[in-house]
Amino acid sequence: MSAEILVRSVRGLEWVVADEVAARLPAAEAVTLAAREVGFRLPEPGTEVLGLRTVDDAFLVVGTVPEVGPARTAPPDAARRIARLDWAGALDHLSRLRAVTPLRASPAGPRFDVVASLTGRHNYNRFAVENAVGAALVPVLGGEYLPRTADGRPAGQPELTVRVFVRGGGASVALRLADRPLHRRPYKVDTGTGTLHPPVAAALARLADPAPGATVADPFCGDGTVAIETALSYPDSQVTGSDIDPVRLANAARNCERAGVDIPLRQQDAGRFDTGGLDAVLTNPPWSVAVQAGGLLGGSLDPFWRRLPGLLTPAGRLCLLADLELDAPGRLRRHGYRIALATQARLAGRVIQIVLSGPPGRPELPGRPEPPELPERLAGWHRAAIAAGVVTGAGF
Repeated sequence: MSAEILVRSVRGLEWVVADEVAARLPAAEAVTLAAREVGFRLPEPGTEVLGLRTVDDAFLVVGTVPEVGPARTAPPDAARRIARLDWAGALDHLSRLRAVTPLRASPAGPRFDVVASLTGRHNYNRFAVENAVGAALVPVLGGEYLPRTADGRPAGQPELTVRVFVRGGGASVALRLADRPLHRRPYKVDTGTGTLHPPVAAALARLADPAPGATVADPFCGDGTVAIETALSYPDSQVTGSDIDPVRLANAARNCERAGVDIPLRQQDAGRFDTGGLDAVLTNPPWSVAVQAGGLLGGSLDPFWRRLPGLLTPAGRLCLLADLELDAPGRLRRHGYRIALATQARLAGRVIQIVLSGPPGRPELPGRPEPPELPERLAGWHRAAIAAGVVTGAGF
């Protein structure tokens, strides 16, 4: 009863997602990488897929339609063939993945919508595909189809979302595993300007890979996303957060409570940050782009970069992100930091850079690489993604 699973990724972080899939789902087979996607098979599908934190969303593959058809008739022609796929089997699989009462095709339900993604040039748009498929599936799935137009969709939360990926002359069809995208974390309610996409925060934690008992801090914690994702992904680590803004700190406290994590938070100017003995600092600093730096760092973050090395352990790690044009690696190198990784990703239309580095001025220590390297399993997936042409050494 194996199931084919497709998870969606932030562009440029596919290899980090593949690493989490392999580590958290040891039964996963035939893991493959493509732009924004990681695919794999599960011999015995279960709810553990819904616990992946670096993914944007996760889907059960229903089947493929090899040729969509001529441009004039493509949406309705493809829709008829999509309706002939094994939807009863797919709903049975989805029931096990969600661990809910079996979802059955019946006149009474479920309420569903269709989301189409088109790669390449086409003589039709996504709404033509979505509404043709939606109409064709009503007799198959029963229930109510929620049509989408450029102006939006009728009110109501769908129980099922059908995804149609049109590319290379054909279409792949899948069902969303959860009732909403996985990147929409239930805990993340209180937010402000520049708040971080949770899967990217989880990727920062995965790149730093804190050991059990490691001390981890976010001195610019804002709404708490990085700290929360680290605590949820690495529950044996000791995570703290601080921020100069009392409003954002209050957001973080409420988000932590909803996430069920106990993270010590304090209001503090990062220019006076004084927590020592840190194994890792994971953060999304205020670069005065989306969010203005304040306090002692109002003119520049340089005082913080100078202060931080004295607070990290000899094998400590710094993992952060910044807009590409800010050249965060160059700024850190000027302060003597040793760059282990600088990789690009695309987030909300922006190109960002994620940087992993070690502190400056540390002597060679037995058994510690210089600079701090990626864990070998992560490095292996990075090499695999480069070999597959999904990313380059710089990102994508």
